[in-house]
Amino acid sequence: MKVIMIRSNSINPDVRLEKEATTLTEAGYTVKLLGWDRNGDAPRIEKRSGYTIQRIPLRAHGGGIKVFFYLPIYWMIVFFQLLKEEWDIVHAADLDTYPPALLAAKIKKKRIIYDIFDFYAEMVVLPRPIRHFVAKLDIFLMRFADAIIIVDPCRLRQIGREEDTKVTILFNSPNDPDSLPKNFHRSEGSPFMILFAGILIPGRDFESIIKAGKDIDNIHIIFAGFGPSMERVRTFCNQFPFVTFIGTIPHNEVIQRTLQSDLLFAFYDPSIPNNRYSSPNKLFEAMMCRKPILVNEGTSMAEIVEKESCGLVVPYGDVNAIKHAIMMLKDDPQLCKQLGANGRRAYEQKYSWAIMKERLLALYKESQTLNKS
Repeated sequence: MKVIMIRSNSINPDVRLEKEATTLTEAGYTVKLLGWDRNGDAPRIEKRSGYTIQRIPLRAHGGGIKVFFYLPIYWMIVFFQLLKEEWDIVHAADLDTYPPALLAAKIKKKRIIYDIFDFYAEMVVLPRPIRHFVAKLDIFLMRFADAIIIVDPCRLRQIGREEDTKVTILFNSPNDPDSLPKNFHRSEGSPFMILFAGILIPGRDFESIIKAGKDIDNIHIIFAGFGPSMERVRTFCNQFPFVTFIGTIPHNEVIQRTLQSDLLFAFYDPSIPNNRYSSPNKLFEAMMCRKPILVNEGTSMAEIVEKESCGLVVPYGDVNAIKHAIMMLKDDPQLCKQLGANGRRAYEQKYSWAIMKERLLALYKESQTLNKS
């Protein structure tokens, strides 16, 4: 079976899409990732872990809102590419790849899987009337997919598909290495290590944890990642000696640094609709690595953390509450260990990529059977 997976920004496919592509490749599918090289300077064809990446070199100068002007051109290229190639299943990630894939699938009478990483209307910055229209269009077009994948059951509410049997839930879980390194044991007197590894964008409230950290002795906050808020984070490093920015690092180093940390944090402004439904990698990375995580109220993350008792939940932007939570964990290594153990147990029983892999392959097996019929 030949599969084409489409992502609109896959100069380097994100961790989730790579896991899905690798899973399908290992199961015997022939997989190609079709992506958009917005800078026009990446390799056109790349072989990786048994699958192929093909990039469309369409320059979208400046990025941001300007990308929308290039999107119809990208859609046309994708549409004609899908008409030209032979494939059995098309796997479209998010609304910015779904329309051309849907049209090509219906013309060729092939199966289409709609993988919703984020609900597009609430992910991008658009005027309210346009955002409302995009949301309605997205929900309308979903009904024509043969299968839908979402990252968290709470998104069923977001997209209004609580009773839809076509929906499969694949959490953003990391792939557990065959031999996960042992937890790092910190020497007595060394700093309490706090890690954030992810996209650095507004609405993640980096300021509050730094304000909280100013009054706590012997801590070290490390930021890793990229995004519009990088320069802001660099400024923190210049102002506060306990803050370090290490830039973009590969995922295997994210896991290694998670193992060497005492606490992870993920703050998402709940006034932004899409943030309330976010289910980020770092939550499940903390679980897998037996580390507690600090998150804020009003998010699906908080629901999981409270349910699994794998971290602490604080009000968004509440510096005093964040300070209290850090001090409580710093002063109680046994609590950190217990929360980490709870997270690991939940990961193994409910959230591991091994479980998600079986769900993905079952979905594809069903699509393969229906294709033959």
